[in-house]
Amino acid sequence: MASFSSDIRNRQVVIVSLSSMMRSLGMGASWPFMAIFLSLYLHLAVYIVGVIFTLLSLMSMAFSILGGYLADLKGRKFTLMLGSVSGIFIYLSIALSFLYNIYTLTIILFIMSSFSGSLVYPSASALISDVTESQDREGGYSIYRILSNIGWAIGPLMGSFIYSSGIIYIFYALVIASVLQAIIILFVRKQNVMKTGTGTRNPFLVFDKYLFVFSIATFFIILLSSQFSVSLPLYSEIAIKINVADLGYIYAINGIVVVLGQYPLIRMFARFGDLGTFIAGALFYALGYFIIAFSTNLYDLMFDMVIITVGENLTTPTINTVISKMAPAGRTGRYMGFNSMFNSIGRAFGPSVGTYIMYTFHYNGLATWSLICIFGIFSAAVIVVFSVMYRNSGNTYIAGAHRT
Repeated sequence: MASFSSDIRNRQVVIVSLSSMMRSLGMGASWPFMAIFLSLYLHLAVYIVGVIFTLLSLMSMAFSILGGYLADLKGRKFTLMLGSVSGIFIYLSIALSFLYNIYTLTIILFIMSSFSGSLVYPSASALISDVTESQDREGGYSIYRILSNIGWAIGPLMGSFIYSSGIIYIFYALVIASVLQAIIILFVRKQNVMKTGTGTRNPFLVFDKYLFVFSIATFFIILLSSQFSVSLPLYSEIAIKINVADLGYIYAINGIVVVLGQYPLIRMFARFGDLGTFIAGALFYALGYFIIAFSTNLYDLMFDMVIITVGENLTTPTINTVISKMAPAGRTGRYMGFNSMFNSIGRAFGPSVGTYIMYTFHYNGLATWSLICIFGIFSAAVIVVFSVMYRNSGNTYIAGAHRT
């Protein structure tokens, strides 16, 4: 892995990472409170909140395929800008519909807000792959996550303050963050537009058994990590009875641990290879969610978030690195989009599964989180299968090269 200083000197990596930091400021300020917003302010039952987050992720799944294709066809900059500008209008519309008590429209727009992120994520991931060499790629993705999570460190603290003033201002913060993101994207260099007439019979999808198996593993890890958005805040408020405004402190820990720990952890685990790092991350994820069962106050939950974030630090940049090395030239965006589609399925089912388990076991911590943490163990097991497949095929990816 290249040094931190060499990664940070890559101007395009820094620009796209700064744009992501702006988005993360807005998302960090809002996301910890969205399940509470739907439950307390729109007066929806907990299981309905889970269904809404499921629909949000299903839409994200569809838009991710489109986002990956557009990233290859129209270029990274075009797709990033489209995602940012659409976010401005969607979040402003959510605020106005809530202000005027048009709650049905608020819910619809909330579900449609997945369009913005689904275009931004595969484009940003593909861009970093474009501008880094194979040996530097994990470092590039680590820089992306570090700068992005500065937003996740500051955003939740902002959200706690804004929540006390009125939840509608959280949506205005999202609008401002999207405007700042769009301004930074103006400095992204145009590149990688697919020539007309190239591509496969189906330009939107890719057919690769290795990508498919690897995406099953990421599906399980996202199924687990998606409890971050719905099950964790609802359990914290209903079962542990922490102050809603204090949720921001829990999620700020997530951003802080990424900023401080992302690069050292990736370097520490580099000796185990991409797949060994992913397996370790999946097990940390499982442990972090399991110990929520024994948490009784805000400080316990903050400690749990440290363990969960270690898992996130080890898995998230590794996912991008593995896919970028698997993808043939000119198809990185679609490979990212295909994996993002699988991940969106995990995000779709995760909130419904988590809230259903909580509802079924009446918020019993041990039963709830013991079942939920199993998804991390499943993910690690699938990665073992993936590793065996790759080694038996004679391909050299495990050693860090592109698959032939």
